Amino acid sequence: MERDDRDIEKLLETTDWEPEPDPVREQASLARLVSRLNRRRHTMRVVARTSIAVCIAAIVIATGMTWYRWTQPMVVAVQETQSLPPSAARLIKSTSTETPETWHALLARATAQDPRGLLARVRTVPGTELLRAELSGGAGYVLLLPGQGVVGIVAAASDSDNITKGFMAVTSSDAPGITAQDLAAARSVASNDTAVARVGSPDNDALQVASVYQPTMPYKNNNHAVPYDPFILSTPSGYVRMRRVVAVPLKPQRENYTLLTALVDIDAHRVVGIVDTTHVAGVLLTEDAGPQVVLSEP
Repeated sequence: MERDDRDIEKLLETTDWEPEPDPVREQASLARLVSRLNRRRHTMRVVARTSIAVCIAAIVIATGMTWYRWTQPMVVAVQETQSLPPSAARLIKSTSTETPETWHALLARATAQDPRGLLARVRTVPGTELLRAELSGGAGYVLLLPGQGVVGIVAAASDSDNITKGFMAVTSSDAPGITAQDLAAARSVASNDTAVARVGSPDNDALQVASVYQPTMPYKNNNHAVPYDPFILSTPSGYVRMRRVVAVPLKPQRENYTLLTALVDIDAHRVVGIVDTTHVAGVLLTEDAGPQVVLSEP
C-alpha cells in the first residue's frame, strides 16, 4: 500500500500538466469564437434594421390613417356634390360643380380642399352618418348622406333678405289649418323616408309648423280671378298655391348626440329637408325635386 502511494506521488511530481501548444486547435477555437461573434453581430444588425423598419412602417401607417381621416370627409363631399339639387343654385350660382382633372385637383385632395372652390370645409355630424359641408363665402351649408347625396340645404340667416327675393312669405294665418290627421301623416311620411331611417326616427315630441316662402305665380291672361280654393292665396301680382310644412324632430340613433329635424311637406307628401337644428326660420318651397333651402335662425 505504501509503495503504491509512493508511485502515485512520483507520477504526480514527474507529470507535465501543461500540454504542448497545438496551433491547429488554437486556430479552430479562434475561428469558432470569431464565427460566434459574427453571428451575434449579424443577429443584432438584423434586429436593429427590423426594429427601424417596423417603426418607420408604424409611423407611415399612423400618418396615413390620420391623413385619410382628415381628407376623406372632403373627398366624399366632393363626390356627393357633383350633382346638386336645383334649389341649391340660389346659394352657389357663380360656382362650377365640375372637378378639374389636373395636378391642382390632386393637390387639393391631398390638402383636404375642394378643387372647385365650392366647399370651404367639411365635418361629420356627431352620432350620425351625415356630413356637414360649409359652402364657400359663408352662404350656408349642405348636409350630405353618403350614397344619397344632399339631404338638407341651410342658408345663412344673415343673407335671408337676398335669398327670399321673389318669394312670398305665407303665414300660418293665411294657410289652411293643420289637423291632427295632418300631423299624423307628417310623422308617417318621415318614418317611411329612406334618408330619415339612416339618421334617426321621428320623436314623440310635439310637431311644429314651419314658416313657408313660395314664389308667386302670375295670373293667366291678366285675369285676376281664380277659382276659389282654400289653398290659393291671391295677391295683386299673382297667386300662391299654399303648401304646409311641419318640422318633425328626430330621435338620434345614439343618445346625447345631435338633434335633427325632418321638414315634411304635408301637401306634397315628402320630406323636403333634414337639418341639424331645431331653430328653423322658414323653408323656401319650389316645384324642384329634392331638398329645399331652409332658413335657420341666427
